[in-house]
Amino acid sequence: MNQENLIRLKDFSSDLGSTLKTLMRIPFMWRPADKFPPSHHQEAVILGNGPSLRNFLPNHQDFLKNKDVWAVNLFSTTPWFEKIKPAKYVVSAPEYWLDEVEEDFQKWRTDLFSSLAEKTRWPMDFFIPVAAKGKGDWQKMLDNNKHIRIIFYNTMPVEGFKWFRYALYDRKFGMPRPHNVMIPSLMNAILSGYEKIYVTGIDHDWLQYLSVQEDNTVYLIQKHFYDEEGNLKPAVMKKMGKGQRKMHEILEKFYYSFRAYHEIAAYSTHKNTRIYNITPGSMVDAFERMKLK
Repeated sequence: MNQENLIRLKDFSSDLGSTLKTLMRIPFMWRPADKFPPSHHQEAVILGNGPSLRNFLPNHQDFLKNKDVWAVNLFSTTPWFEKIKPAKYVVSAPEYWLDEVEEDFQKWRTDLFSSLAEKTRWPMDFFIPVAAKGKGDWQKMLDNNKHIRIIFYNTMPVEGFKWFRYALYDRKFGMPRPHNVMIPSLMNAILSGYEKIYVTGIDHDWLQYLSVQEDNTVYLIQKHFYDEEGNLKPAVMKKMGKGQRKMHEILEKFYYSFRAYHEIAAYSTHKNTRIYNITPGSMVDAFERMKLK
């Protein structure tokens, strides 16, 4: 057997194994997802929370007109939330509903849901994994705000043959491994039927901010557009709101995120959706670049 056939056989075996693993996950991880509401416009802008958003928001508000704006994570805790009035909002991290998380995560989620409940005075769809249903007190906080419609979606990792993955994506069974909130944001936006999706604030330049101390603790500075300059300190990256990740675990998380973007780019082409990365200096290499004036 020649080298080319060996590679094909290896790829087939890998896809077959991944397909079988995904099938085994379905009884344990899949739950019925909500029907996604129709989009208000043909184009959407997804606002990541990277530091480049600090320049985007004051200089490109006109670009957001006649587009659905999607926000993520702690955007609601900033003054920009009430100025931009996003139509869609996405969270995905289990730390937002798990009981046993450390104090900093408890504060973040309290800030998130209280600000959403208090500030939202326009119709907004709030996307959260179906795994969060009935967990914690977040839903009670949002149920009191009649402007917010809760949409449950599946985050089950889907892997395997392309035809198999796309069939499950279309049915909202799951998505590429959601190691970053931008992954479900992009997938949910594609499945909402937009013709064009623009992503900004996805700097993803984490590698330059990794360090290892003499006690072998791995630290990372995670920069967000709402952080105060000078107050950023290296911190451990936690897993499920507890402990600390080792270097290989952090790099694995990055690997799955960047790989997912390429899978999403291919799927968006299949769905006739164009994705444009309008983030200056972004390290994401999966989407077509567009530079705003």
